[in-house]
Amino acid sequence: MIKAVIFDFFGVICSDEYWNFVKEDKNADGDFNKLSADLNLGHISWRDFVSEVAKDTGQDIAKVRQMYESQKVHPEMVAFIGKLHERYKTALISNASTEHLAPILEQGGLKKVFNEIIISSELGIAKPDPRIFQIALARLQVEPHEAVFIDDISRYIYAAKELGINTILYDNFGQMKTELVRLLTNESGQL
Repeated sequence: MIKAVIFDFFGVICSDEYWNFVKEDKNADGDFNKLSADLNLGHISWRDFVSEVAKDTGQDIAKVRQMYESQKVHPEMVAFIGKLHERYKTALISNASTEHLAPILEQGGLKKVFNEIIISSELGIAKPDPRIFQIALARLQVEPHEAVFIDDISRYIYAAKELGINTILYDNFGQMKTELVRLLTNESGQL
């Protein structure tokens, strides 16, 4: 029986403008993927990251900041997670800088819809490392088969699936909701 639903943040709950801005495939191992990995593991500061993105894209720092400020949290998704949170344990696993993500979570009132918030830079571990999923499962006190993980990056989905976690590769809200509702109703007969 499913007891927990775990969400990614950027690209699922919030738009993710970074990959379009740097013109790199989020599923490929390119230079910008390596730069974001350094940030996500806490190896570089948010300020240094923004400076490096500006330098490597030939844009000024103000343009990079503007790109990040243009990202939008999807209210429909937040409301849906809030509804799920009434019946299931919910968690967030994000490859992100706490320096960047914490204010977004605070301002958006998102902390109240999650039992657990796991940010990679705080742990020095990022998806697809299996340890980040194991930490989430332990904190939620659920077994892998009792959880669903939703992300928009396929290699992270594969890593969770390898541990026995149910997964949904996020394409859009409607598709994700349909797949999740089907999975949850197949398990319990109700949402």
